[in-house]
Amino acid sequence: MLHLNVIDRWITAATGRTLDQHAADPVPAAAHLPQAASNLRHTRTELLLAVDRLRTLLINEDDLNGSTSTVAGPVETIRELAREYRYARNWIDTLIGDEARAAYAQAHPGRSVRRRYVNPGDTVLVVLPHTDSCRRQNLAGHATHIKVGTSDARIRPPGSVNPARLSHADAGIYRDPTEDRLYILQPADNETTDAGC
Repeated sequence: MLHLNVIDRWITAATGRTLDQHAADPVPAAAHLPQAASNLRHTRTELLLAVDRLRTLLINEDDLNGSTSTVAGPVETIRELAREYRYARNWIDTLIGDEARAAYAQAHPGRSVRRRYVNPGDTVLVVLPHTDSCRRQNLAGHATHIKVGTSDARIRPPGSVNPARLSHADAGIYRDPTEDRLYILQPADNETTDAGC
């Protein structure tokens, strides 16, 4: 499924940084780009599938043998998905055009990072990204152990005895769209492992 990397390549060409490098930048607009790309990728895939279904319906002449709603329903679905696509694309355009993100990128070279694939149930050490949510909770940039879940992660915030849950995006967990696997980011020069976590 080569089309899954189209969004990643487009953002890299537009910004000069990969999505992984954006995730490591201490700027909220950059930290939100991986999630925004995931949303756009998902919406774009759904739109492609809806258009294909309508095209197949027309090629098979199902529109001529059924009621007018045979075509109207898929067209309405495409209209709704196109609206979602526009919102997802506008969000990325806003993040790419963010002045603080652009200024930081111009002043600092992109960090070299490598992916470490993880599974639900793993406990790993991550540096929490600078998303708005992490910044509000004073967690952004802190190295902390997290327990990976299927859709979120558990952490124990500094100074707290109670665990908290963060979405994957706020916990620094990303999904590789081509392999459909979860991963975290580590500095490329970090040769240590989290075996003792």
